[in-house]
Amino acid sequence: MFFRCLIVAAAFALPACVSVLPDQEPPNALYRFGPMEPVHTMQTTVLVREPEASRLVGGRQIAAEDASGAIRYVPGVEWSEAATRMMQTAMLDRLGGQGSGAAVAAGAGVRGAYELTWRVSDFTLSGQTARCRIEATVLNGSGRTLVAQKTFSTRAEADGPRNADRAQALTEAGRMCVNDVAAFVAETANAPLPRVG
Repeated sequence: MFFRCLIVAAAFALPACVSVLPDQEPPNALYRFGPMEPVHTMQTTVLVREPEASRLVGGRQIAAEDASGAIRYVPGVEWSEAATRMMQTAMLDRLGGQGSGAAVAAGAGVRGAYELTWRVSDFTLSGQTARCRIEATVLNGSGRTLVAQKTFSTRAEADGPRNADRAQALTEAGRMCVNDVAAFVAETANAPLPRVG
């Protein structure tokens, strides 16, 4: 009977337990890519998917690699939304110039002549160096066959050692990567079709 009472008392005491782990502090500053100005005149419709990425580089937190290769989130700074979503929006901005075509977010219910699928393999800091690496693939919209594929890599140096400086450098590296991919997509999608026969 004594042990039964002890178990019941322990069960009632469990909800009163308080976590001793510290709460994650909210960021001091949020960063974003855009809006970015349109620079390419599209002659056809391109569907732009949100890029694939690991949770480490594709979310809202900013990751940094130290000298030993360990990855940690940088305190006090975050993206205003998921990094992959920011990249998709920036790409739509860049490919939004005047023309007979358009860049459209995948899932909008529009069929495109081409489709951009891309993967972010690196979007991290290493000391004061910001790194971005993206593999971009342009597919034929109807048969989803490979049209072109290319990998882009950019770097930017922070103006100082503060986390805010480093976050701004990563913003710049990300914008440069998106610019390079946008130019590749525009060149591929606007290229004249080869003549048959």
